[in-house]
Amino acid sequence: MNINEIFLSIQGEGYYTGKKMVFVRTEYCNLRCSWCDTKYSFNEGRNMSVTEIVDTVNNIAGNGVSWVCLTGGEPLLQRDANELISKLSDKYSILLETSGSLDIKRFLPDYASVRKDIDFKLPSSGMYRKFNDINLKYMDENDYIKFVVNDKYDFSVALQEMKYMDTGTGIVIQPVYGTEIKWLAEEFLEKAPDNARLMLQEHKYIYGDIRGV
Repeated sequence: MNINEIFLSIQGEGYYTGKKMVFVRTEYCNLRCSWCDTKYSFNEGRNMSVTEIVDTVNNIAGNGVSWVCLTGGEPLLQRDANELISKLSDKYSILLETSGSLDIKRFLPDYASVRKDIDFKLPSSGMYRKFNDINLKYMDENDYIKFVVNDKYDFSVALQEMKYMDTGTGIVIQPVYGTEIKWLAEEFLEKAPDNARLMLQEHKYIYGDIRGV
């Protein structure tokens, strides 16, 4: 697998914010979002075997970490993603962060320990309408769709898209880091459905844009 970095940090976004996790960041992504904060993952990395990755995760995790976040880039572009998830699932709960553009069922085995953070790209990203609707069929109460909002038009589009989703689907509204967020909080209170959560990128407020933390 092509791996960009492996490190221990605090999960800063989504339902599992605040948990200690070992992050395995894969190299390359099939999308090019305008506000992407991990562009360094597009072409920086090295080839590692699944065994090397698992050993590295174990060494970093020690005895105090029970979660691994598989992120990118786009981890589902990696041919051996299934094998890695299989081996890590023996010991860890897995959070898979994916762009939502790929059919997850093609890559993701049915492991109960895998939780899914699936992006829905909005207009400001430049990647709107890249979402693969079939992925909604593979979600349960532990998973969520994440809408990254940059402006009021993004938020209005997100509200429209939510209407076509099952009301049981978990939803996270997350502002692009650096966006003024008071207006979003006010819009959220007035218009967001009850199953949505407004959440910030906690790690950015702790570490800023420092890599690997």
